[in-house]
Amino acid sequence: MNNSRPISSKNRKSNFSHRNEQTNPEVHTRKNFQSRDTTHSIQIEDDGNNRRQKRNGLSLDDRTNSICITPLGKMDASTISMACRTMNTLAKIGRKDSPITVERILKRIIDEENSGNQHAFATTSMYTTAISAWAKSKGKAGPQRAEEILRIMIAQYSSGNANVAPETATFNAVINAWSKSSNIQGAQRAEEILAWMEHMSNMNGVKVKPNTISYNTVIDAWARSGAEGAPQKAEYLLKKMEQLYRDGDSDVQPNVRSCNTVLNSWAKSSEMGAATRAEEILAWMEIASVLNEEMKPTVVSYNAAIDAYARSNDSNKAQKAQEVFNRMIDPNTISYNVLMNAWCKSGKAGSAEMAESILTGMEKRFMSGDDNVTPDSISYNTVICAFIYSKESGSSMKALEILYRMVSMFKNGNKKIELHVRYFNIVLRGLANDIKDLAVHAENLLWHMEELQAMGIKKSSPNTSSYIYVIKVWVKTLTKERIMRAEYILQHLESLSDNGQTRVTPTKFCYSLIVDAWIELGDMLADEHLPELIKQMKKINVSESIENEGRDARSNHRQLYNRRKYSLQLESREGMSDD
Repeated sequence: MNNSRPISSKNRKSNFSHRNEQTNPEVHTRKNFQSRDTTHSIQIEDDGNNRRQKRNGLSLDDRTNSICITPLGKMDASTISMACRTMNTLAKIGRKDSPITVERILKRIIDEENSGNQHAFATTSMYTTAISAWAKSKGKAGPQRAEEILRIMIAQYSSGNANVAPETATFNAVINAWSKSSNIQGAQRAEEILAWMEHMSNMNGVKVKPNTISYNTVIDAWARSGAEGAPQKAEYLLKKMEQLYRDGDSDVQPNVRSCNTVLNSWAKSSEMGAATRAEEILAWMEIASVLNEEMKPTVVSYNAAIDAYARSNDSNKAQKAQEVFNRMIDPNTISYNVLMNAWCKSGKAGSAEMAESILTGMEKRFMSGDDNVTPDSISYNTVICAFIYSKESGSSMKALEILYRMVSMFKNGNKKIELHVRYFNIVLRGLANDIKDLAVHAENLLWHMEELQAMGIKKSSPNTSSYIYVIKVWVKTLTKERIMRAEYILQHLESLSDNGQTRVTPTKFCYSLIVDAWIELGDMLADEHLPELIKQMKKINVSESIENEGRDARSNHRQLYNRRKYSLQLESREGMSDD
Protein backbone atom coordinates (compact mmCIF):
# COMPACT_ATOMS: atom_id res chain seq x y z
CA MET A 1 0.00 0.00 0.00
CA ASN A 2 1.27 3.45 -0.92
CA ASN A 3 2.13 5.34 2.26
CA SER A 4 2.92 8.70 0.64
CA ARG A 5 0.47 11.47 -0.12
CA PRO A 6 -0.71 11.41 -3.73
CA ILE A 7 0.92 14.33 -5.54
CA SER A 8 -1.93 14.71 -7.99
CA SER A 9 -5.48 13.50 -7.59
CA LYS A 10 -7.31 15.57 -10.19
CA ASN A 11 -9.15 12.59 -11.56
CA ARG A 12 -10.28 11.34 -8.14
CA LYS A 13 -13.97 12.13 -7.72
CA SER A 14 -14.98 13.59 -4.39
CA ASN A 15 -17.22 11.34 -2.33
CA PHE A 16 -18.96 14.45 -1.05
CA SER A 17 -20.12 15.51 -4.54
CA HIS A 18 -23.69 14.55 -3.72
CA ARG A 19 -23.69 17.49 -1.32
CA ASN A 20 -22.54 19.92 -4.00
CA GLU A 21 -25.70 21.99 -3.70
CA GLN A 22 -24.82 22.83 -0.12
CA THR A 23 -21.10 23.31 -0.66
CA ASN A 24 -20.88 25.18 -3.96
CA PRO A 25 -18.89 28.36 -3.22
CA GLU A 26 -21.12 30.29 -5.63
CA VAL A 27 -24.07 29.91 -3.31
CA HIS A 28 -22.22 30.57 -0.07
CA THR A 29 -24.48 33.46 0.89
CA ARG A 30 -27.55 31.26 1.25
CA LYS A 31 -28.81 30.96 4.79
CA ASN A 32 -30.58 27.64 4.29
CA PHE A 33 -28.92 24.25 3.88
CA GLN A 34 -30.95 21.23 2.84
CA SER A 35 -30.55 18.41 5.37
CA ARG A 36 -29.75 15.01 3.95
CA ASP A 37 -32.41 13.19 5.93
CA THR A 38 -35.21 15.72 5.96
CA THR A 39 -37.36 17.55 3.47
CA HIS A 40 -37.12 20.84 5.25
CA SER A 41 -34.28 23.31 5.48
CA ILE A 42 -32.22 23.96 8.55
CA GLN A 43 -32.51 27.65 9.27
CA ILE A 44 -29.39 29.12 10.79
CA GLU A 45 -30.63 31.08 13.75
CA ASP A 46 -29.03 34.43 14.28
CA ASP A 47 -29.02 34.12 18.06
CA GLY A 48 -25.73 35.75 18.81
CA ASN A 49 -23.64 32.58 18.47
CA ASN A 50 -21.55 34.14 15.75
CA ARG A 51 -20.85 37.22 17.83
CA ARG A 52 -19.81 35.11 20.81
CA GLN A 53 -17.55 32.94 18.69
CA LYS A 54 -15.68 35.55 16.68
CA ARG A 55 -12.01 35.02 16.08
CA ASN A 56 -9.80 37.76 14.70
CA GLY A 57 -12.89 39.82 13.96
CA LEU A 58 -14.66 37.08 11.93
CA SER A 59 -17.69 35.08 12.98
CA LEU A 60 -17.97 31.36 12.23
CA ASP A 61 -20.21 32.04 9.25
CA ASP A 62 -17.87 34.74 7.98
CA ARG A 63 -14.91 32.38 8.28
CA THR A 64 -16.82 29.58 6.54
CA ASN A 65 -17.79 31.84 3.67
CA SER A 66 -14.27 33.24 3.41
CA ILE A 67 -12.92 29.70 3.08
CA CYS A 68 -15.48 28.60 0.52
CA ILE A 69 -15.25 31.64 -1.77
CA THR A 70 -11.47 31.38 -2.04
CA PRO A 71 -10.80 30.80 -5.76
CA LEU A 72 -10.11 27.18 -6.62
CA GLY A 73 -6.42 26.39 -6.32
CA LYS A 74 -5.65 29.56 -4.34
CA MET A 75 -5.92 28.32 -0.75
CA ASP A 76 -2.76 29.03 1.23
CA ALA A 77 -1.52 27.49 4.49
CA SER A 78 -3.19 30.13 6.65
CA THR A 79 -6.57 29.52 4.99
CA ILE A 80 -6.19 25.75 5.50
CA SER A 81 -5.34 26.37 9.16
CA MET A 82 -8.42 28.58 9.57
CA ALA A 83 -10.52 25.88 7.92
CA CYS A 84 -9.34 23.28 10.45
CA ARG A 85 -10.03 25.58 13.40
CA THR A 86 -13.47 26.46 12.06
CA MET A 87 -14.40 22.80 11.56
CA ASN A 88 -13.28 21.95 15.10
CA THR A 89 -15.24 24.83 16.61
CA LEU A 90 -18.41 23.97 14.69
CA ALA A 91 -18.16 20.32 15.72
CA LYS A 92 -17.75 21.25 19.38
CA ILE A 93 -20.55 23.82 19.70
CA GLY A 94 -23.12 21.54 18.07
CA ARG A 95 -25.13 24.11 16.11
CA LYS A 96 -28.04 22.69 14.14
CA ASP A 97 -26.20 23.38 10.90
CA SER A 98 -22.77 22.29 12.17
CA PRO A 99 -22.62 18.88 10.41
CA ILE A 100 -23.64 20.35 7.04
CA THR A 101 -21.25 23.27 7.40
CA VAL A 102 -18.31 21.07 8.46
CA GLU A 103 -18.90 18.86 5.44
CA ARG A 104 -19.11 21.95 3.26
CA ILE A 105 -15.64 23.02 4.40
CA LEU A 106 -14.29 19.47 4.07
CA LYS A 107 -15.55 19.20 0.50
CA ARG A 108 -13.97 22.55 -0.29
CA ILE A 109 -10.60 21.24 0.90
CA ILE A 110 -11.08 18.02 -1.13
CA ASP A 111 -11.86 20.11 -4.22
CA GLU A 112 -8.74 22.15 -3.55
CA GLU A 113 -6.69 18.95 -3.25
CA ASN A 114 -8.16 17.65 -6.51
CA SER A 115 -7.14 20.90 -8.22
CA GLY A 116 -3.51 20.11 -7.47
CA ASN A 117 -2.95 22.61 -4.63
CA GLN A 118 0.06 21.28 -2.71
CA HIS A 119 -1.01 23.12 0.46
CA ALA A 120 -4.42 21.45 0.63
CA PHE A 121 -5.24 17.85 1.40
CA ALA A 122 -7.91 16.20 3.52
CA THR A 123 -6.65 14.40 6.61
CA THR A 124 -7.84 11.79 9.06
CA SER A 125 -8.40 14.56 11.60
CA MET A 126 -10.70 16.46 9.23
CA TYR A 127 -12.81 13.40 8.49
CA THR A 128 -12.97 12.57 12.21
CA THR A 129 -14.14 16.14 12.91
CA ALA A 130 -16.95 15.73 10.37
CA ILE A 131 -17.96 12.44 12.00
CA SER A 132 -17.93 14.09 15.45
CA ALA A 133 -20.17 16.90 14.16
CA TRP A 134 -22.74 14.32 13.07
CA ALA A 135 -22.34 12.47 16.36
CA LYS A 136 -23.35 15.62 18.22
CA SER A 137 -26.31 16.34 15.96
CA LYS A 138 -29.75 15.44 17.24
CA GLY A 139 -31.07 14.23 13.91
CA LYS A 140 -31.96 10.59 13.39
CA ALA A 141 -29.68 10.44 10.35
CA GLY A 142 -26.60 11.51 12.33
CA PRO A 143 -25.28 8.02 13.17
CA GLN A 144 -25.90 6.73 9.65
CA ARG A 145 -24.11 9.68 8.04
CA ALA A 146 -21.21 9.38 10.51
CA GLU A 147 -20.75 5.76 9.48
CA GLU A 148 -20.98 6.69 5.79
CA ILE A 149 -18.11 9.14 6.22
CA LEU A 150 -16.07 6.43 7.94
CA ARG A 151 -16.65 4.13 4.97
CA ILE A 152 -15.61 6.91 2.58
CA MET A 153 -12.37 7.26 4.55
CA ILE A 154 -11.68 3.54 4.41
CA ALA A 155 -12.37 3.50 0.64
CA GLN A 156 -9.98 6.43 0.12
CA TYR A 157 -7.33 4.79 2.27
CA SER A 158 -7.70 1.50 0.43
CA SER A 159 -7.21 3.42 -2.84
CA GLY A 160 -3.80 4.58 -1.65
CA ASN A 161 -4.52 7.85 0.20
CA ALA A 162 -2.52 7.42 3.41
CA ASN A 163 -3.59 10.86 4.64
CA VAL A 164 -7.02 9.56 5.56
CA ALA A 165 -6.01 6.37 7.34
CA PRO A 166 -8.76 5.63 9.91
CA GLU A 167 -7.71 5.70 13.53
CA THR A 168 -9.16 4.54 16.84
CA ALA A 169 -10.56 8.04 17.47
CA THR A 170 -12.39 7.89 14.12
CA PHE A 171 -14.15 4.65 14.98
CA ASN A 172 -14.86 5.89 18.50
CA ALA A 173 -16.63 8.94 17.06
CA VAL A 174 -18.90 6.69 14.99
CA ILE A 175 -19.60 4.45 17.98
CA ASN A 176 -20.44 7.58 19.96
CA ALA A 177 -22.91 8.65 17.27
CA TRP A 178 -24.71 5.31 17.43
CA SER A 179 -24.68 5.26 21.24
CA LYS A 180 -26.67 8.49 21.31
CA SER A 181 -29.51 6.86 19.40
CA SER A 182 -30.70 5.56 22.78
CA ASN A 183 -32.33 2.49 21.27
CA ILE A 184 -31.52 -1.17 20.76
CA GLN A 185 -30.63 -0.69 17.08
CA GLY A 186 -28.04 1.94 18.00
CA ALA A 187 -26.55 -0.29 20.71
CA GLN A 188 -26.34 -3.26 18.36
CA ARG A 189 -24.68 -1.20 15.65
CA ALA A 190 -22.21 0.30 18.15
CA GLU A 191 -21.20 -3.19 19.24
CA GLU A 192 -20.86 -4.31 15.59
CA ILE A 193 -18.52 -1.41 14.88
CA LEU A 194 -16.48 -2.38 17.96
CA ALA A 195 -16.15 -5.88 16.49
CA TRP A 196 -15.19 -4.27 13.17
CA MET A 197 -12.42 -2.38 14.96
CA GLU A 198 -11.15 -5.57 16.56
CA HIS A 199 -11.00 -7.23 13.13
CA MET A 200 -9.23 -4.30 11.47
CA SER A 201 -6.75 -3.95 14.32
CA ASN A 202 -5.13 -7.20 13.12
CA MET A 203 -4.33 -5.64 9.74
CA ASN A 204 -0.85 -4.23 9.17
CA GLY A 205 -0.54 -0.46 9.12
CA VAL A 206 -4.02 0.23 10.53
CA LYS A 207 -4.17 1.88 13.96
CA VAL A 208 -7.75 1.19 14.96
CA LYS A 209 -7.25 -0.97 18.03
CA PRO A 210 -10.15 -0.57 20.49
CA ASN A 211 -9.35 1.21 23.74
CA THR A 212 -11.13 1.94 27.00
CA ILE A 213 -13.15 4.71 25.36
CA SER A 214 -14.34 2.31 22.65
CA TYR A 215 -15.67 -0.20 25.17
CA ASN A 216 -17.07 2.45 27.51
CA THR A 217 -19.05 4.01 24.67
CA VAL A 218 -20.57 0.68 23.63
CA ILE A 219 -21.40 -0.08 27.27
CA ASP A 220 -23.07 3.33 27.44
CA ALA A 221 -24.98 2.57 24.23
CA TRP A 222 -26.52 -0.52 25.84
CA ALA A 223 -27.23 1.36 29.06
CA ARG A 224 -29.00 4.11 27.10
CA SER A 225 -31.02 1.65 25.02
CA GLY A 226 -33.24 0.56 27.91
CA ALA A 227 -33.74 -2.70 26.05
CA GLU A 228 -34.52 -5.99 27.71
CA GLY A 229 -31.22 -7.65 28.54
CA ALA A 230 -29.28 -4.39 28.23
CA PRO A 231 -27.71 -4.63 31.72
CA GLN A 232 -26.42 -8.13 30.93
CA LYS A 233 -24.95 -6.91 27.62
CA ALA A 234 -23.25 -3.98 29.34
CA GLU A 235 -21.90 -6.23 32.08
CA TYR A 236 -20.61 -8.76 29.53
CA LEU A 237 -18.55 -6.03 27.83
CA LEU A 238 -17.21 -4.87 31.19
CA LYS A 239 -16.10 -8.38 32.08
CA LYS A 240 -14.53 -8.72 28.63
CA MET A 241 -12.56 -5.53 29.26
CA GLU A 242 -11.37 -6.85 32.58
CA GLN A 243 -10.24 -10.14 31.02
CA LEU A 244 -8.37 -8.37 28.20
CA TYR A 245 -6.68 -6.12 30.74
CA ARG A 246 -5.66 -9.11 32.85
CA ASP A 247 -4.25 -10.73 29.73
CA GLY A 248 -1.95 -7.74 29.27
CA ASP A 249 -3.94 -5.34 27.06
CA SER A 250 -3.42 -2.06 28.91
CA ASP A 251 -5.40 -0.12 26.25
CA VAL A 252 -8.70 -1.49 27.56
CA GLN A 253 -8.20 -0.96 31.27
CA PRO A 254 -11.63 -0.81 32.93
CA ASN A 255 -12.18 2.36 34.90
CA VAL A 256 -14.79 3.74 37.24
CA ARG A 257 -16.80 5.10 34.31
CA SER A 258 -17.03 1.59 32.81
CA CYS A 259 -18.31 0.23 36.11
CA ASN A 260 -20.65 3.11 36.90
CA THR A 261 -22.33 2.83 33.51
CA VAL A 262 -23.03 -0.87 34.07
CA LEU A 263 -24.14 -0.15 37.63
CA ASN A 264 -26.55 2.53 36.41
CA SER A 265 -27.88 0.20 33.76
CA TRP A 266 -28.81 -2.31 36.46
CA ALA A 267 -30.12 0.45 38.75
CA LYS A 268 -32.61 1.64 36.12
CA SER A 269 -33.63 -1.84 35.06
CA SER A 270 -37.01 -3.27 36.01
CA GLU A 271 -35.68 -6.82 35.89
CA MET A 272 -36.04 -9.06 38.91
CA GLY A 273 -33.03 -8.79 41.21
CA ALA A 274 -31.60 -5.74 39.44
CA ALA A 275 -30.92 -3.87 42.69
CA THR A 276 -29.13 -6.86 44.20
CA ARG A 277 -26.99 -7.17 41.07
CA ALA A 278 -26.16 -3.46 41.23
CA GLU A 279 -24.92 -3.86 44.79
CA GLU A 280 -22.90 -6.92 43.80
CA ILE A 281 -21.15 -4.89 41.12
CA LEU A 282 -20.45 -2.18 43.69
CA ALA A 283 -18.90 -4.78 46.00
CA TRP A 284 -16.86 -6.13 43.07
CA MET A 285 -15.58 -2.61 42.38
CA GLU A 286 -14.52 -2.24 46.02
CA ILE A 287 -12.50 -5.46 45.81
CA ALA A 288 -11.10 -4.90 42.29
CA SER A 289 -9.91 -1.38 43.19
CA VAL A 290 -7.23 -2.96 45.41
CA LEU A 291 -5.39 -4.00 42.23
CA ASN A 292 -6.84 -1.43 39.82
CA GLU A 293 -7.17 2.03 41.38
CA GLU A 294 -9.12 3.18 38.31
CA MET A 295 -12.08 1.03 39.45
CA LYS A 296 -12.38 2.55 42.91
CA PRO A 297 -16.07 3.38 43.55
CA THR A 298 -17.02 7.03 43.69
CA VAL A 299 -19.99 8.73 45.29
CA VAL A 300 -21.78 8.21 41.95
CA SER A 301 -21.31 4.44 42.30
CA TYR A 302 -22.86 4.32 45.76
CA ASN A 303 -25.68 6.66 44.74
CA ALA A 304 -26.57 4.37 41.83
CA ALA A 305 -26.73 1.32 44.12
CA ILE A 306 -28.93 3.17 46.61
CA ASP A 307 -31.18 4.39 43.79
CA ALA A 308 -31.43 0.82 42.50
CA TYR A 309 -33.01 -0.24 45.80
CA ALA A 310 -35.29 2.82 45.81
CA ARG A 311 -36.63 1.77 42.38
CA SER A 312 -36.93 -1.93 43.26
CA ASN A 313 -39.82 -3.99 44.61
CA ASP A 314 -37.66 -5.45 47.37
CA SER A 315 -39.66 -5.53 50.61
CA ASN A 316 -36.55 -4.52 52.56
CA LYS A 317 -35.28 -1.97 50.06
CA ALA A 318 -35.06 0.90 52.56
CA GLN A 319 -32.92 -1.09 55.00
CA LYS A 320 -30.66 -2.35 52.18
CA ALA A 321 -30.31 1.17 50.78
CA GLN A 322 -29.39 2.35 54.27
CA GLU A 323 -26.70 -0.33 54.51
CA VAL A 324 -25.13 0.84 51.24
CA PHE A 325 -25.32 4.46 52.43
CA ASN A 326 -23.55 3.54 55.67
CA ARG A 327 -20.58 2.26 53.65
CA MET A 328 -20.03 5.68 52.12
CA ILE A 329 -17.21 7.89 53.31
CA ASP A 330 -18.30 11.16 51.72
CA PRO A 331 -22.02 11.19 50.83
CA ASN A 332 -23.40 14.20 48.99
CA THR A 333 -26.82 15.77 48.56
CA ILE A 334 -27.87 13.18 45.98
CA SER A 335 -26.85 10.38 48.34
CA TYR A 336 -29.21 11.69 51.02
CA ASN A 337 -31.99 12.34 48.50
CA VAL A 338 -31.99 8.84 47.03
CA LEU A 339 -31.81 7.33 50.51
CA MET A 340 -34.82 9.37 51.66
CA ASN A 341 -36.62 8.31 48.48
CA ALA A 342 -35.93 4.66 49.30
CA TRP A 343 -37.49 5.09 52.74
CA CYS A 344 -40.47 6.99 51.33
CA LYS A 345 -41.17 4.26 48.78
CA SER A 346 -40.83 1.45 51.28
CA GLY A 347 -44.46 1.82 52.32
CA LYS A 348 -43.68 0.82 55.87
CA ALA A 349 -44.97 2.49 59.01
CA GLY A 350 -42.62 5.16 60.25
CA SER A 351 -40.89 5.58 56.88
CA ALA A 352 -41.82 9.27 56.68
CA GLU A 353 -40.37 9.87 60.15
CA MET A 354 -37.18 8.05 59.09
CA ALA A 355 -36.92 10.25 56.00
CA GLU A 356 -37.36 13.31 58.19
CA SER A 357 -34.57 12.19 60.50
CA ILE A 358 -32.28 11.85 57.48
CA LEU A 359 -33.25 15.34 56.36
CA THR A 360 -32.51 16.67 59.85
CA GLY A 361 -29.08 15.07 59.66
CA MET A 362 -28.50 16.82 56.35
CA GLU A 363 -29.49 20.16 57.80
CA LYS A 364 -27.11 19.73 60.74
CA ARG A 365 -24.18 18.85 58.48
CA PHE A 366 -24.97 21.78 56.22
CA MET A 367 -25.28 24.23 59.11
CA SER A 368 -21.93 23.01 60.43
CA GLY A 369 -20.30 24.03 57.16
CA ASP A 370 -20.51 20.92 54.96
CA ASP A 371 -21.67 22.34 51.61
CA ASN A 372 -21.40 18.89 50.04
CA VAL A 373 -24.71 17.92 51.65
CA THR A 374 -26.72 21.08 51.05
CA PRO A 375 -30.42 20.25 51.28
CA ASP A 376 -32.19 21.19 48.05
CA SER A 377 -35.78 21.34 46.83
CA ILE A 378 -35.81 17.60 46.15
CA SER A 379 -34.69 16.88 49.71
CA TYR A 380 -37.61 18.73 51.26
CA ASN A 381 -40.21 17.71 48.68
CA THR A 382 -39.32 14.04 49.13
CA VAL A 383 -40.08 14.24 52.84
CA ILE A 384 -43.18 16.39 52.26
CA CYS A 385 -44.60 13.76 49.89
CA ALA A 386 -43.66 11.01 52.32
CA PHE A 387 -45.88 12.56 54.98
CA ILE A 388 -48.70 13.53 52.61
CA TYR A 389 -49.00 10.03 51.17
CA SER A 390 -48.49 8.22 54.47
CA LYS A 391 -52.04 9.11 55.55
CA GLU A 392 -51.00 8.71 59.14
CA SER A 393 -52.46 10.92 61.88
CA GLY A 394 -50.90 14.38 61.85
CA SER A 395 -49.05 13.74 58.56
CA SER A 396 -50.42 16.86 56.84
CA MET A 397 -49.23 19.12 59.64
CA LYS A 398 -45.80 17.45 59.53
CA ALA A 399 -45.67 18.15 55.79
CA LEU A 400 -46.57 21.78 56.51
CA GLU A 401 -43.78 21.98 59.07
CA ILE A 402 -41.25 20.61 56.55
CA LEU A 403 -42.45 23.14 53.97
CA TYR A 404 -41.91 26.03 56.37
CA ARG A 405 -38.44 24.66 57.16
CA MET A 406 -37.67 24.75 53.44
CA VAL A 407 -38.87 28.36 53.18
CA SER A 408 -36.75 29.31 56.18
CA MET A 409 -33.69 27.64 54.66
CA PHE A 410 -34.33 29.53 51.40
CA LYS A 411 -34.58 32.86 53.21
CA ASN A 412 -31.30 32.10 54.98
CA GLY A 413 -29.52 31.95 51.65
CA ASN A 414 -29.70 28.34 50.50
CA LYS A 415 -29.52 28.83 46.73
CA LYS A 416 -30.20 25.17 45.95
CA ILE A 417 -33.78 25.59 47.06
CA GLU A 418 -36.44 26.70 44.59
CA LEU A 419 -39.77 27.70 46.07
CA HIS A 420 -42.18 26.44 43.44
CA VAL A 421 -45.97 26.55 43.65
CA ARG A 422 -46.20 22.77 43.16
CA TYR A 423 -44.54 22.17 46.55
CA PHE A 424 -47.05 24.43 48.26
CA ASN A 425 -49.98 22.87 46.41
CA ILE A 426 -48.96 19.37 47.52
CA VAL A 427 -49.23 20.52 51.13
CA LEU A 428 -52.47 22.44 50.49
CA ARG A 429 -53.97 19.31 48.96
CA GLY A 430 -52.92 17.31 51.99
CA LEU A 431 -54.48 19.87 54.35
CA ALA A 432 -57.69 19.90 52.29
CA ASN A 433 -58.00 16.13 52.30
CA ASP A 434 -57.01 15.61 55.92
CA ILE A 435 -59.68 14.15 58.15
CA LYS A 436 -59.13 16.96 60.62
CA ASP A 437 -60.21 20.55 60.18
CA LEU A 438 -57.07 22.35 58.98
CA ALA A 439 -58.75 25.25 57.18
CA VAL A 440 -56.95 27.97 59.16
CA HIS A 441 -53.55 26.41 58.42
CA ALA A 442 -54.40 26.07 54.72
CA GLU A 443 -55.52 29.70 54.47
CA ASN A 444 -52.44 30.95 56.33
CA LEU A 445 -50.25 29.03 53.89
CA LEU A 446 -52.09 30.66 50.98
CA TRP A 447 -51.42 34.13 52.39
CA HIS A 448 -47.79 33.16 52.93
CA MET A 449 -47.55 32.24 49.25
CA GLU A 450 -48.88 35.67 48.34
CA GLU A 451 -46.30 37.29 50.65
CA LEU A 452 -43.52 35.39 48.89
CA GLN A 453 -44.95 36.53 45.58
CA ALA A 454 -44.85 40.13 46.79
CA MET A 455 -41.19 39.60 47.73
CA GLY A 456 -40.46 38.80 44.08
CA ILE A 457 -40.38 35.00 44.36
CA LYS A 458 -42.61 34.52 41.33
CA LYS A 459 -42.47 30.73 41.10
CA SER A 460 -44.17 30.46 44.48
CA SER A 461 -47.14 32.53 43.28
CA PRO A 462 -50.40 30.72 44.01
CA ASN A 463 -52.39 29.48 41.03
CA THR A 464 -56.05 28.57 40.66
CA SER A 465 -55.53 25.16 42.27
CA SER A 466 -54.07 26.83 45.38
CA TYR A 467 -57.29 28.79 45.97
CA ILE A 468 -59.47 25.78 45.15
CA TYR A 469 -57.79 23.72 47.87
CA VAL A 470 -58.42 26.46 50.44
CA ILE A 471 -62.06 26.89 49.37
CA LYS A 472 -62.46 23.14 49.56
CA VAL A 473 -61.10 22.85 53.09
CA TRP A 474 -63.44 25.61 54.33
CA VAL A 475 -66.59 23.96 52.92
CA LYS A 476 -65.59 20.50 54.11
CA THR A 477 -67.52 21.13 57.32
CA LEU A 478 -70.84 22.93 56.77
CA THR A 479 -71.55 26.07 58.76
CA LYS A 480 -72.63 29.41 57.38
CA GLU A 481 -69.48 31.05 58.77
CA ARG A 482 -67.23 28.57 56.99
CA ILE A 483 -69.07 28.85 53.69
CA MET A 484 -68.92 32.65 53.89
CA ARG A 485 -65.18 32.36 54.52
CA ALA A 486 -64.93 30.25 51.39
CA GLU A 487 -66.86 32.95 49.54
CA TYR A 488 -64.35 35.51 50.80
CA ILE A 489 -61.52 33.45 49.27
CA LEU A 490 -63.45 33.27 46.00
CA GLN A 491 -64.05 37.04 45.99
CA HIS A 492 -60.35 37.58 46.59
CA LEU A 493 -59.61 35.29 43.66
CA GLU A 494 -62.03 37.28 41.47
CA SER A 495 -60.32 40.56 42.40
CA LEU A 496 -56.89 39.16 41.53
CA SER A 497 -58.21 37.98 38.19
CA ASP A 498 -59.83 41.35 37.52
CA ASN A 499 -56.46 42.99 38.20
CA GLY A 500 -54.85 41.00 35.41
CA GLN A 501 -53.37 37.97 37.20
CA THR A 502 -54.11 35.31 34.58
CA ARG A 503 -52.71 32.46 36.72
CA VAL A 504 -55.60 32.82 39.14
CA THR A 505 -58.71 32.85 36.98
CA PRO A 506 -61.84 31.56 38.80
CA THR A 507 -63.30 28.40 37.30
CA LYS A 508 -66.78 26.91 37.44
CA PHE A 509 -65.52 24.40 39.95
CA CYS A 510 -64.66 27.20 42.42
CA TYR A 511 -68.29 28.36 42.33
CA SER A 512 -69.79 24.86 42.34
CA LEU A 513 -67.98 24.01 45.59
CA ILE A 514 -69.67 26.91 47.36
CA VAL A 515 -73.04 26.52 45.60
CA ASP A 516 -73.18 22.85 46.59
CA ALA A 517 -72.26 23.76 50.17
CA TRP A 518 -75.07 26.35 50.47
CA ILE A 519 -77.60 23.96 48.96
CA GLU A 520 -76.63 21.17 51.34
CA LEU A 521 -76.64 23.46 54.35
CA GLY A 522 -80.14 24.69 53.57
CA ASP A 523 -79.67 27.86 55.60
CA MET A 524 -81.79 30.96 55.02
CA LEU A 525 -78.66 32.78 53.91
CA ALA A 526 -78.43 30.40 50.98
CA ASP A 527 -81.33 32.22 49.28
CA GLU A 528 -79.32 35.44 49.46
CA HIS A 529 -76.03 34.03 48.21
CA LEU A 530 -77.02 31.44 45.64
CA PRO A 531 -78.52 33.68 42.91
CA GLU A 532 -75.38 35.82 42.61
CA LEU A 533 -73.06 32.82 42.76
CA ILE A 534 -75.01 30.99 40.04
CA LYS A 535 -75.11 34.16 37.95
CA GLN A 536 -71.33 34.53 38.18
CA MET A 537 -70.82 30.85 37.47
CA LYS A 538 -72.84 31.10 34.26
CA LYS A 539 -70.62 33.96 33.11
CA ILE A 540 -67.51 31.83 33.35
CA ASN A 541 -66.16 31.07 29.91
CA VAL A 542 -62.60 29.96 30.42
CA SER A 543 -60.27 27.95 28.23
CA GLU A 544 -59.97 24.24 28.83
CA SER A 545 -56.39 24.66 30.04
CA ILE A 546 -57.45 27.06 32.81
CA GLU A 547 -60.45 24.93 33.71
CA ASN A 548 -58.21 21.90 34.01
CA GLU A 549 -55.72 23.68 36.26
CA GLY A 550 -57.78 22.60 39.24
CA ARG A 551 -57.93 18.97 38.14
CA ASP A 552 -56.02 17.77 41.20
CA ALA A 553 -58.54 19.45 43.44
CA ARG A 554 -61.49 18.15 41.42
CA SER A 555 -60.17 14.61 41.44
CA ASN A 556 -61.03 14.36 45.13
CA HIS A 557 -64.38 16.14 44.88
CA ARG A 558 -66.35 12.91 44.98
CA GLN A 559 -64.94 12.25 48.46
CA LEU A 560 -66.07 15.65 49.73
CA TYR A 561 -69.43 14.70 51.19
CA ASN A 562 -68.18 11.44 52.69
CA ARG A 563 -65.35 13.28 54.39
CA ARG A 564 -67.76 15.98 55.50
CA LYS A 565 -70.11 13.49 57.12
CA TYR A 566 -67.21 11.69 58.75
CA SER A 567 -65.78 14.92 60.11
CA LEU A 568 -69.19 15.88 61.50
CA GLN A 569 -69.42 12.53 63.29
CA LEU A 570 -65.87 12.96 64.58
CA GLU A 571 -66.59 16.46 65.87
CA SER A 572 -69.78 15.17 67.51
CA ARG A 573 -67.88 12.41 69.28
CA GLU A 574 -65.16 14.84 70.36
CA GLY A 575 -67.84 17.20 71.68
CA MET A 576 -69.42 14.41 73.68
CA SER A 577 -66.06 13.40 75.12
CA ASP A 578 -65.41 17.00 76.14
CA ASP A 579 -68.68 17.03 78.02
